[in-house]
Amino acid sequence: MSIAYSVIINKGFVQIPAFLSKCINFVLYFIDYFTMVILYLHGMASSHESFTAACVQKYMPEATVLVPDLSVDPEIAFPQIQKILDENKVDIIVGHSLGGFMAQKFRGYKKILLNPSLGVTYFRFFKGDNKYKHNRYDGKQTWHIDDRICKRYKEMEHVQYDGLTKEEDDLTLGMFGRWDFMTRMSSCWFLKHYSHRVMIPGGHFLKEETVRDYLVPGIKSMFK
Repeated sequence: MSIAYSVIINKGFVQIPAFLSKCINFVLYFIDYFTMVILYLHGMASSHESFTAACVQKYMPEATVLVPDLSVDPEIAFPQIQKILDENKVDIIVGHSLGGFMAQKFRGYKKILLNPSLGVTYFRFFKGDNKYKHNRYDGKQTWHIDDRICKRYKEMEHVQYDGLTKEEDDLTLGMFGRWDFMTRMSSCWFLKHYSHRVMIPGGHFLKEETVRDYLVPGIKSMFK
């Protein structure tokens, strides 16, 4: 939609012609596009070495992609994410799997929930020590799930849609793999609360061509 612009001349307003307004919109779009900051929230066993995040950076070299190493403990992860948002002008949040569950908690931001784990009570199956799939900045090789963490996620799951507004719905895009059996029910739960869902090829973990042909265009579409 073209925005009509006015300029002040001698304390009066002069309406800019529609074609010029479109030109201004076009320029502003590319200013935003070439200064875009993307916050990528990885899944529970991943890290800053996330393959999907690396592919986003590859196909959007003009953007800055922030990929922190997130803790699986929500009492640590959520303040960590909030600190990044406070210190950076983040334009969009992309959250995969558990990162998708976390992303929707940060209201007011454009966001893509990528195969999000909206039913996190499955954490009880991971009690104990588990091995990370990628290297992390702190050198840790394992992550731990206990009863406290399971209880906290269960509490958060029950209130995750509270206060959801039409404005927030319009800021949120869900992308779900057609063959993602890990978060199969999340697609159905998503549509009960959100309006914008896209089905994409593949399973829970994206191939490079899926990032290139679906996720990257999806990110760009949020700024049109």
